[in-house]
Amino acid sequence: MAERDTRNAAPDDAETNQEALRVRLDSWTERWEGLKLWFLSDGKKRSQAELLRASALSAIPRLLQAISLLHERRAGRSDRAADFRRLALWFAEVSTNSEAHRLWRAAFALSPARHLALAVTDEKISANTPWRNAPGISILPKLREQGVLPTRGAPPRILDRSKERAALAERVAQETAQTEAARTFLARSRETRLSELGPLDAQTFRLFLTLLGEALAAQTNPDEPVERQTGDGTLAVRLVPLEPDSHAQLDTELGRFSGRDHLVLIRRLIGKAPATAHQQDVT
Repeated sequence: MAERDTRNAAPDDAETNQEALRVRLDSWTERWEGLKLWFLSDGKKRSQAELLRASALSAIPRLLQAISLLHERRAGRSDRAADFRRLALWFAEVSTNSEAHRLWRAAFALSPARHLALAVTDEKISANTPWRNAPGISILPKLREQGVLPTRGAPPRILDRSKERAALAERVAQETAQTEAARTFLARSRETRLSELGPLDAQTFRLFLTLLGEALAAQTNPDEPVERQTGDGTLAVRLVPLEPDSHAQLDTELGRFSGRDHLVLIRRLIGKAPATAHQQDVT
């Protein structure tokens, strides 16, 4: 088709004919690519047919919703916005304030006080009693907050957790007593060789490892003494390393602990203010 369109573009001028042929060929190629994009995707974007199909499918639910809304309005269901507009028109047409108040009470059902279907303890109060003259009514919190009455029947049973609380309290008391016993055993306020601490139970050994870890974390040289307070400021531990070839071994309930021997001093600091970060590292 491009050759046919450019056959008589410039007689006896091959270069001009070739240029015209290229222009027409590009034009037809662009038309063909545009036609293909209507039905085929090129991998980068969807085809026009797919986009049109997706738009049609998404428009169907909206159309059905609009039709359903129109059907509901024609079926006689009230439209709140239309009702308020009509009510405003009625208020504009009244001539006196007394008629406006009467319309207000009739529109919002403020004349009787018994309009919530609640139990009334006073049988002398009828449904025609004005709300301003009737005594107050106790409204359930669920009705006040959520607008619905609670379900009828017996209230749900309250589970008794006293046994579980007692068991937890006893467990906490036991753990506290074990921790305090471990503190009392370790806080001797005198220097003791690590090898002479003796057999340790599990709770005491865990506390000792915590104190030892805090002290060794502040040590910069393994041959120099170090002193460190615990994070809660209740204990202070001081380690003085002995000869490099010294050896200490502790038997515990959790296993055997061994390493270089040290002089260990653990003392209580109850009643003293925790030291600053600069005072904690004493070497």
